[in-house]
Amino acid sequence: MSELAFISPGSARPEGEFTPRASSPLARALAGAKGIRDLSQLGKLEVRGREVIGGLSDDVEVIPITSARALVICPAGRVAELRRSLTGLVIDLTGALAAIEVDDARLLSRLTDLDPDSLPAAGRVAGVLGIVTAAERGFRIFFAQELGDSVVEAVRDLEEGLA
Repeated sequence: MSELAFISPGSARPEGEFTPRASSPLARALAGAKGIRDLSQLGKLEVRGREVIGGLSDDVEVIPITSARALVICPAGRVAELRRSLTGLVIDLTGALAAIEVDDARLLSRLTDLDPDSLPAAGRVAGVLGIVTAAERGFRIFFAQELGDSVVEAVRDLEEGLA
């Protein structure tokens, strides 16, 4: 096997009575939450190569991880196209990573020791490894989707304490 297509939501095909549908791994944890936006449905591609990315359209964001590695964030509908067109090793992490956006810098400072002036950065957020970026309306946090309930619970608890 030369790729991990079996974990790519974009590769899902209906068979028999099964019809795949997009669903956030955070839907239950975020029910009724205010001030936390679910970004899990965004496309997330890890790209590895010498010169990772250049000349992409405005609806695609590149988050550098190292000089030869980046996380590419895009609309879900563009994942398959970008997987084909990007050079280097491209791994679809859409189903593996969950993401949220929070507005409050005070909340972020309680969730992580990462310096908001040095974003994007990778480190511990709510006790788990994650990537944090600055966003137009606040901060985005990307983390392993299986840890979603724990991360959202920590965010909601800290947010409640700030109210």
